[in-house]
This record gives sequence, structure tokens and C-alpha cells, in this order.
Amino acid sequence: MPSFERGDLTLHYSVRGRPGAPAVVLMHGLTLSSRSMERLAGLLPGYRVVLFDLHGHGKSSRPNDPDRYTMHEFADDVAALLDHLGLERAVVGGMSLGANVAFQLALDHPDRVRGLILEMPVFGRGEVAARLLFRALNLMFLGVAPIGDALRPVLGRVPLPRGVAPEIKQATEYVTGDHRALAAIARGLLREEPPPSDAETLARVDVPTLLVGHKGDPLHVLADVEEVADRLPDSTLIATATFFDFRVHPDRLAKEITRVLERWGLSPAVSA
Repeated sequence: MPSFERGDLTLHYSVRGRPGAPAVVLMHGLTLSSRSMERLAGLLPGYRVVLFDLHGHGKSSRPNDPDRYTMHEFADDVAALLDHLGLERAVVGGMSLGANVAFQLALDHPDRVRGLILEMPVFGRGEVAARLLFRALNLMFLGVAPIGDALRPVLGRVPLPRGVAPEIKQATEYVTGDHRALAAIARGLLREEPPPSDAETLARVDVPTLLVGHKGDPLHVLADVEEVADRLPDSTLIATATFFDFRVHPDRLAKEITRVLERWGLSPAVSA
């Protein structure tokens, strides 16, 4: 997995698809890694899909200082990734945390964003559930950290069979990861305010945006997603019945993404 440096951080990424095809950066959810986006990336062969481990996640550096985990810091990770890849602009998106980081990038570095793909973003109505989640994750990860310290040297050396499913790789990373760093992420994000969703701020996000929400989720609240979609200058909203609709059937999400990218003028590259 290639990497680059941003200050004292080493950030890892991988690339799928053809060089020269329209670039799409996809990011994972909280405490996950780019492994969680591999199936979706494989269903977008006409694009240059970049899978990225934000710091604190996957193979990237995992500082134990909560102050390092802010949405602005994560957005700077993505801007540095685009610099490293020589990309002036790209479509940027992700799931949950990854969606919020993409949104923050559009606010902090608007000239770097060609379009946004926001699957399950968290806005104001999800704040109470988010804070409860972050507190619970902090306690859980601090509690299991001594166990992880004992198991990591052994489990980290166990080779996985070739062709093993990305979900198995993701689970292995989760077990062998630095749980103190994961606790620090939770404490850092606990200090964050929900992203702004007022009409004046959203009017500044003048790039086409695909929003994906689902019903019955107190964290990723569909009413928030619908409201943001109404206020953005150029948005497409897809609402599904449950979280599992696109997670179990990523081909359906890939078709929706391809459809909107083509509408944005980013047609997939054709194989020679």
C-alpha cells in the first residue's frame, strides 16, 4: 500500500482503475479503514478510485493525542493526498465519517472538489446519538486496549490467505489495531460541533453532490440529509429503507454513483 507524509503523519492509500480516468476519492467510516470500501471501488472500473486511510485508521499513523482528531485535520489529510497524487480536483466522498470529511474538505478547500458523494453524513439532528457513541467508544477501546496489546504481536504476524474477503481483512485490522488511538479519535470527535447546515453555508458548496440517506437511524438522520439536499445548489438525494441496502448490495450504490458521475460530465473510461 503506497504512502506519503503530511508533517509527522504517514498516510496510506491505494488506487483502483485506469490512470487518466476521472478520479474519485472514497473514505471509510469511523474506526474502519479503506478495506470497507474495496467492494464498491471494484464496481467502478471506469474511474480512478483512490481508497484512503485517514490518520488514526487502517495503516496510516495513529497518534494518541485527541487534539489531532478534528474534521479540519482530516480534511487536510485529503488535500495532502490530492497534492501527492498531482490532482488539482477530484470527486470526493465516503460513508459516515468519510462523508463528513468530504463535506469539510468542500468548506476548507473548495477549489479541490469536483463533486461530493455523501453516504450517511451526520448533521445536527444526529448530534445527541453521536456524542453517546463517542463516549461509549472511548470507554470500550480504553477497556480492551490491554487485551489488544497482548494479542497484537501474535495476531499481527498471522498471514491471511490470498483472496480473503475485504470484510475479513477489515475485522483483522480492527482486532490488531491500536485501541488507544481509536479511543483518542472518539475523544477528539466528542469536542467537534456538528457541521453547519444553514442555507448561507450550504450555498457556498457549489459543486454537484450526491447524498445517500436511510430511514430509522438516530445517528445518520434522514431528515438532516433531506434538509441539506434541499439547501445545496446542485444535489441528488437517494433515500433507502435501511443501512444494509447499499452495504449488502454495493452494486446498487455503484450504479447510482456511475449515473450521477455521468450526469456531472465524468464518463467512465472505456477499456482498450
